[in-house]
Amino acid sequence: MIDLAGQAPVDGYEVPDRLREATHLRSPVDVFPYGTNLTRKKDVDHTDPYIDPGDGGPPDQTRLDNLSPLTRFHHRIKTHGRWQVHQPFNGVFVWRSPHGRLFLVDHTGTHKLGAAG
Repeated sequence: MIDLAGQAPVDGYEVPDRLREATHLRSPVDVFPYGTNLTRKKDVDHTDPYIDPGDGGPPDQTRLDNLSPLTRFHHRIKTHGRWQVHQPFNGVFVWRSPHGRLFLVDHTGTHKLGAAG
């Protein structure tokens, strides 16, 4: 049994196996809007980009409420494309498309929120 609420954060960039497993249990499907991939072979991404503590980044950035499972393609779109994501609550993701459309992704799926404004 894994206690999702009791997962201790770490200061390093690499995601420990226990946090990787907790991320999958919390969000078993790719959290990109309309994602359908259920495989465990997804990337575990820092929702807010990781900044090395030596470069002024805060401690405890690698924690469950800052991790999101994404396929490699969706991870690259998020990192290098114009998609933006925010995780206001653990397991709840608000995405903004390059065209300003907002999507909420949670354990029930993807929900259109309309245009950002």
